[in-house]
Amino acid sequence: MTSLFAWTPASLLTLALMIWLLSGIVSWLVAAFARLSSLISGAGGMLASLAVILAAMQILHSGPAQSITLPVLHFAAEFSPLNGLLLLAMAVPALFCSLYACAWLNSVNQRKRARTGLLCNLLLAALTAAAISANGAGLILMMELAALCAYFLIVQTDDVKSRRAGLNQFLSGRLGTLCLILAFALLHHASGSVNYDVLRHTEFTPGVKSLAFLLSLLGFGLYAGIIPLHGWVPQSHSSAPAQAAALFSSALMKIGIMGVIKVGLDLLGAPPLWWGLMVLLLAILTAFIGGLYALMEHDIRRLLAYHTLENVGIILLGVGGAMVGVALKLPVLASLALLAGLFHLFNHGLFKTALFLGAGEIEMQTGIKDMEKLGGMARLMPWTAVAMLIALMSMAALPPLNGFASEWLLYQSLFQLSGSHVFIARLLGPLLAVGLALTGALALMCIAKVFGVTFLGAPRSQAAADATPAPLPMTLASLLLALLCVIFGVASPWLIPHFSAVAASVLNAPLMPFAGQGAAMTGTSAVSAPMIALLLLAMPVLPWLIASLLRGQRLPNRLRGDAWACGYGHSPDMVVTATGFAQPLRVMFAPLYRLRQRATPAALVTALHQGWLGAFCRRLAFIELAVLLVVAFA
Repeated sequence: MTSLFAWTPASLLTLALMIWLLSGIVSWLVAAFARLSSLISGAGGMLASLAVILAAMQILHSGPAQSITLPVLHFAAEFSPLNGLLLLAMAVPALFCSLYACAWLNSVNQRKRARTGLLCNLLLAALTAAAISANGAGLILMMELAALCAYFLIVQTDDVKSRRAGLNQFLSGRLGTLCLILAFALLHHASGSVNYDVLRHTEFTPGVKSLAFLLSLLGFGLYAGIIPLHGWVPQSHSSAPAQAAALFSSALMKIGIMGVIKVGLDLLGAPPLWWGLMVLLLAILTAFIGGLYALMEHDIRRLLAYHTLENVGIILLGVGGAMVGVALKLPVLASLALLAGLFHLFNHGLFKTALFLGAGEIEMQTGIKDMEKLGGMARLMPWTAVAMLIALMSMAALPPLNGFASEWLLYQSLFQLSGSHVFIARLLGPLLAVGLALTGALALMCIAKVFGVTFLGAPRSQAAADATPAPLPMTLASLLLALLCVIFGVASPWLIPHFSAVAASVLNAPLMPFAGQGAAMTGTSAVSAPMIALLLLAMPVLPWLIASLLRGQRLPNRLRGDAWACGYGHSPDMVVTATGFAQPLRVMFAPLYRLRQRATPAALVTALHQGWLGAFCRRLAFIELAVLLVVAFA
């Protein structure tokens, strides 16, 4: 037992896994005592997350991948900088989700408190184990366990939408698992093992490599939500509790992205060019369609889920660019693209978790997820409004926030792609850059829609008018995440070298200097995030100071009153609605919106969502979860 308290990565991760399991089980047993149960689940989750963060910080600088067995649990693990970054990207959002849960669990009924407290902690334990697994069998087992926990979090509301979302997630997850089993079975047949270290040192034939990659891309793509494999994502994020939805975006779907990176850049050797081109095309499709569909949503959590798809596409643009760079033997392109993808993978977890937790606060205080019925929340929940505004600006990649820092690097990698000696790369580089710019424009429109319709104007329902600020732990969770968005943006020049080291370790390439003198630098540009921050602060502050000093007594202070309504009395009905805001885009992109209906015909949807199938899958999921828990503990 002494090895458990050695403060090594292995001991810290073992402690974290045990704390998640024990706190989840104990909180489930004492669920009748609301405050005690919520405190045990939330505080246990925070303590475990802190242990993972400490372990991840050590693993990030541990050098080449090394295999190790966790003490007590005897779980075969692999520690590498990539695994350390993924652990950090999952544990930081998990820390604030657990803080949020301390208050949220105390406010719900006993049944929901028992299930959510147990399942969220079990989900985090399974995802952590999947992130450090040293072989394909452990990865598939833990991903399947995490997917089943997500299923039960989705269906616990037990309404029609939740049951449909749960069934979609269950079927997608089983199909993804089947594809991964086939992929690793094929690799096992060729190499005699599914251990990562063995796979790295095995020479596969081109046919085996390509077939294994396609199966893995399909399997991991279903988990990551790559369009057109995204059917389970939107309603699942709306039906699950807000902190669980945040974990879906910041942890569960990131495991799918990590799988694509591992198979495409690590386990199978240098990828051929067409692998990278395929990933790039899927990435820009996912980013653009995700952003476009988000603007049509009125359910705020479905809207954020579609934006998660958009950001999955942005991350995969970096991954695909790295694969193209390796295939074309362009180390600068490969390193810069993977750096951008990994940095955005981390940044997305920060701002998207803040947004989901903020949406959860609004839902808890009003009982409303439909933006059409909200309005005026900025006056009633000011700190939540501040946190969500910062997170929305980061999502839209506005400087000097963290989303801008990672997307700027991605633009630079696409410019590098444009300068390639291969015609298809020179053609795709500018097109992908334009597509990314259009995606950014859609995200800007989304800021205006979400913040304008939800937080500005007058309340459009009595529930919205009666809203009060959320409990302190919930508000603090979203505010601290928003603060991290600012810190990771302004301090990005000093943080980028650490992410660059992770990219270099994946590519087995020398470390490239992408930061110096406080500026994020590439071969063609230099951007100082601190200088941008100072300029943006000075732009509104300096005119205000000048006006205050020179105004004297000449201009009276403004009087506040109702908005001008052409001589008529102002009413809430005059405020711009979510439907009216998105109507021009709905007309402009009507063929793309109709594509969703054609791809999922009503007859197919009706056949899949018959009552008996949902009930059968629910029983099957319960049996499978029980079996997997026995196997995992054995």
